[in-house]
Amino acid sequence: MNPLIKYSLVLFLSIFSVFVTQAQYAKITYTGMKSEKKGDVEMANGSYIAAIKYYKYALEEDSTNTSAMLKLARSYRKINDNISAEPVFSQYLSHVDLNKVASAMDSSKLVISDSLKAAVLYAYIEALASNKKYDEASYWYEVYQGLDHANPEQFARLSAYADVHDFSKDQKYYQIANLTKNNNRNDFGPAYYKEGFLFISDMNEKVVIRSKTKKNRSNYFDIYFTQKRPDGGFEKAVLFSKKTSSKYHEGPVSTFENGSMIALTRNAVEKKNKAVRGKSEVESLNIYFAEIEDDKIQNIRPFPYNSPDYNSAHPAVAEDGSFMIYSSDQPDGYGHADLYITYKTANGWSEPKNMGPQINTTERDVFPSLNGNVLYFASNGRPGLGGLDIYKTILNGNTPGPIKNVGAPVNSNKDDFGMITRTGKEGYFVSNRRNELNDVIYSYEYTKKNDDKLIAYVYAVDTTQVNDSTSLADSTNYKVLSNASINVVDTRNNQYLAPIEVRNDSFVYVLDTGVEYSVLAAKQNYFTNQVTYLSGNELNGELFWPVPLDSMQVGKSMVLKDILYDFDKATLRDSSKFQLNYLIVMLQDNPTMKAELHSHTDTRGNENYNMRLSKRRAKSVVDYMVNAGIREDRLVPVGMGESEPIVDCQDDCSEDDHQLNRRTELLVTEL
Repeated sequence: MNPLIKYSLVLFLSIFSVFVTQAQYAKITYTGMKSEKKGDVEMANGSYIAAIKYYKYALEEDSTNTSAMLKLARSYRKINDNISAEPVFSQYLSHVDLNKVASAMDSSKLVISDSLKAAVLYAYIEALASNKKYDEASYWYEVYQGLDHANPEQFARLSAYADVHDFSKDQKYYQIANLTKNNNRNDFGPAYYKEGFLFISDMNEKVVIRSKTKKNRSNYFDIYFTQKRPDGGFEKAVLFSKKTSSKYHEGPVSTFENGSMIALTRNAVEKKNKAVRGKSEVESLNIYFAEIEDDKIQNIRPFPYNSPDYNSAHPAVAEDGSFMIYSSDQPDGYGHADLYITYKTANGWSEPKNMGPQINTTERDVFPSLNGNVLYFASNGRPGLGGLDIYKTILNGNTPGPIKNVGAPVNSNKDDFGMITRTGKEGYFVSNRRNELNDVIYSYEYTKKNDDKLIAYVYAVDTTQVNDSTSLADSTNYKVLSNASINVVDTRNNQYLAPIEVRNDSFVYVLDTGVEYSVLAAKQNYFTNQVTYLSGNELNGELFWPVPLDSMQVGKSMVLKDILYDFDKATLRDSSKFQLNYLIVMLQDNPTMKAELHSHTDTRGNENYNMRLSKRRAKSVVDYMVNAGIREDRLVPVGMGESEPIVDCQDDCSEDDHQLNRRTELLVTEL
């Protein structure tokens, strides 16, 4: 198989390469061109296998040709052949003056730009790590750090090669087995379907063009299905839905809504105008959606944010179809490929949003998968063992929590990606550890028996140190408040959880999976706050749940969450009393504080009537707290009616707008 296909379609490891048609190749000749120039033409076209051949010829003609050396090393990296790339990089560096490592100035040394030094050394370090030469990688990292154009965002990744043992702490608890027996094909992209899984493979051989000069026999990627047998093995894989199998590549895929829907990646051919050569065809990677009926993929339609100008691939759709995370190299990203999130709305998919620097790196973040709100993805921009490693994080909405490398033996010094799981204890992933040029699907099982619990660390933080660029999940970015009061409530039954310990101002709880918890924090001279968190769907995890608290000041107000009334009534619902109990505690903790209770209505109804209704509602809140022992002179009920809407939508309000306007606020008047 031509490795270019794999790394263009699957891994995005060099660029999201475009493939050109046979018509373009047929017009190109090499008459009178030298070997290096021929290699340059092939490399510019993405035909790295052919480029390697010509750069080797160039070095046979002149073994000191440093330009051909570097291009050869880079071509090997493009097809992910790090075993071949490493000695060529080493040979090139022996001809280069890096200043920091040259023992004396040598006029025979090649002088290159600082930016090229950094780029070459970074690629060499990555090749060394991929070949498990961590000591050498660590040595060259020290050199890399001293270069003017070294990228500080890569320091954490490169420095980790000095102590890769940190990623092997749980290795003895894993059992892994490869499911692919054929070393000469690629199987990847597993996705659960019925009692087995779909996957992508090039086992169905066809003829495609990948070189300017000749046809190479290579294989298309198609979607296959394998059924799990009662004994735990798998049936022989069969082509899934022949209607979908096209003359282009198919996959990876994501199934959702109980296997009735599928999202898939495939090539899309677009016409591009070129002033010199006229029209040509360029293939980009796009996402499509379809239904699955009787094991047939039907009604295929494109994701509305596909573009011929960039690639969108590797869809991971939530089981209920409510949102999708995917990888793209569109221009606004942080690296070569970033993860984006989009939500299903009544009007279709929302405009995709980059998931930000908390999750995306300057390199490639690809192959997401979802298990509830647990996100797995692969990256070659974070600390790991080399190549692509698999990471996981718990999502709170679209905000990722701490990102954890899943460790060895799931991760290795080669490329590991495409992990799927339903329990967190067992599942499948893909690796090329057996042969760099071919991918294999592996199964894994986590067997540790004494760690079958999910832990949450809950703590209060000062919002004066929290802003849009601060990650609440990173405790080094803000002040954790000491002596705060924390309560965690299971929303299924409104039962309080008891912490198993208090550690460094964090309250530690054992949680159930897949449960929504209401987390409340209180501290003297701070407004009480409540945050809702979802615990995720897997055991053996650690969650970090910060609750931001805002300091009290005269003239400052807070919205009281979940203070609800029946329509057109001033009677408090029972669910509102649950929240008001925490307001009572806040008043007890701050005995000198006085406040006004402002009640607002939505804009429906008569203005005078709404004013009277809001006064009755405000008084009902004050009465509840006075009956609980709060002095009446500390609270003043104020009806605001519809005079201060948060959303000034007049007669064009949605129900959500009305709910925002229909609120109760506490305004501090004295401390």
